[in-house]
Amino acid sequence: MDDPEKLGQQNQLVAFLPDDVRAELLKRSTIADLMAGDTFIKAGQRIDKVFFICSGIASVLVSSRSGKVTESGIVGREGFVPSGALVDAETSFTDVIMQVSGQALVLDIGAVQAMRNKHRILEQLMTCASHALKTQIECTLLSNTTQTVSQRLARWVLVCHDRVDGNQLHLTHEFLSLMLAVRRPSVTDALHFLEGRGFIRSERAKIIIRNRHALEDYAGDIYGLAEQERDRIFARFRASAVLRPSADETRSTG
Repeated sequence: MDDPEKLGQQNQLVAFLPDDVRAELLKRSTIADLMAGDTFIKAGQRIDKVFFICSGIASVLVSSRSGKVTESGIVGREGFVPSGALVDAETSFTDVIMQVSGQALVLDIGAVQAMRNKHRILEQLMTCASHALKTQIECTLLSNTTQTVSQRLARWVLVCHDRVDGNQLHLTHEFLSLMLAVRRPSVTDALHFLEGRGFIRSERAKIIIRNRHALEDYAGDIYGLAEQERDRIFARFRASAVLRPSADETRSTG
């Protein structure tokens, strides 16, 4: 998709902006095609661009000094990366890699800073997105310390499914092992368990959701906590967007 206006409607933050602010953001942006496996933000490098994810799934990776790596969270069409852009950090603390191919609206950091200073609503939306990611990370910590590997996998499949269209997820064993912070044999065992229950079908680098309702039941009550919090903090913006007249309506009454 190469139409910035249509693409902007796919990112929740951009879609919630008033028409004039969204038009300004789109005018300042370019479209990036992000392929699975692309590391488009690297830890330690200067933050010079901000990516508003419109499709696909971006994975935020944290690395130790000795090279151990784990995923801390994922961002889809509900947010932006890197999170350090919100606090004017000069460099990124994390790597960000695309796990599912997609597109993003990309703005220079200077343009984002200028728009945040000019339009309070953009600052508010980005702050809410950062809070939503933090809540997701907190729920992942709770899941990792209280649930079995198969339950943790069920939750992550649901979290990823929420960010794509359709019932197919293109996820490698390597990505799943990073998500769950376990070795690949444990991922294989968990996939076989979920498949045996009829929740999913597992193919090479692909998971097909067969029974989402049953998968939610099995994942337990941790799934939904971060999602409910995200819905809660964005509810006021959603309500404002519904009540706000469209640009065409404004022109027709002007």
